Amino acid sequence: MAELIYAASIARSLENTLLGQEKITRMVFASSYEEGVKVLTEAGFGNMAEGGVDGMIAGEEAKLARFMKEVGDLKGMRSFALKNDYHNSKAFMKGKYGKIDDVTFMLAPAGTIDIEKLKDAVMNDSYEGLPKGMAAALAEIDSYFASNPHSGRYIDCTLDKAMYAHVLEESKKAASVEKYWKVEIDHANVQILLRMKKAGAGEKDFKDELIPGGTVALGTLLSLYEEDGSVILEKLKYTCVAKAAGEYAASKSFARFEACKDNEQLEIFKNDRYDVFSVAPIAGYYVAKKLELKAVKMITTLLKINADKALIKERLREFYV
Repeated sequence: MAELIYAASIARSLENTLLGQEKITRMVFASSYEEGVKVLTEAGFGNMAEGGVDGMIAGEEAKLARFMKEVGDLKGMRSFALKNDYHNSKAFMKGKYGKIDDVTFMLAPAGTIDIEKLKDAVMNDSYEGLPKGMAAALAEIDSYFASNPHSGRYIDCTLDKAMYAHVLEESKKAASVEKYWKVEIDHANVQILLRMKKAGAGEKDFKDELIPGGTVALGTLLSLYEEDGSVILEKLKYTCVAKAAGEYAASKSFARFEACKDNEQLEIFKNDRYDVFSVAPIAGYYVAKKLELKAVKMITTLLKINADKALIKERLREFYV
């Protein structure tokens, strides 16, 4: 319990370093890309000397990864770090089969597995020291590619299924963290449904991409796939993804769909972030920081091309502080 209280207290103090609504809003309405970046430098975000904005973001990502490593396995928190492990395993598999010598540009900070160890395992087809689900997924990809065309999408789909099974198992230690992952799975499945229906993909291809473990039954999603697009959107109003689906129905854009998902996940921890006897302050800070990094990437990219402010605002998430 003392370890949890200490970690929660650290997370609460780190909230003060988040950019928050005022600084993000200043970035959005900056007169130029340079003015937007100035907001970051004044806030002490990252280190401008190390690779410009990309270096600043990488520095903040590394800090967050170190924090997560220190937190360790407190009440399901390890599940968040696992996402980086699976992301990196995808990068190394794509490098192996795409004959890309250096995949550094694809990598996330290390999660629970040392990056060099993971690279060595993937490149040498030696998965014994990796988590069971990840090892099985990597071996499955190797076997499939032995007699089928190499596909980045197949790598993503296979490792995503393994990852979500793994994080759900880890997150059973905290109901709020488990709920976070179920929200992500439900929205991912509905996004797959809407994208593949629009593309006219076959039902078998759709079924192969669905991720088990969400609250919306896979059978329900399969039955929806047989309907027309307008009927699908109408019926989604009666599911747990109603708000995101409604945003998509109104805009026909996944930008607001994804923003709704992110907002819902943040809300899980937001109301309990003052409870230092729970994992909420720790998970809440982590999720808020990830959304901040996503916002900074998005805003600076759109400022650089002088995009319309409405386009930027459409993609903004709710604020933690």
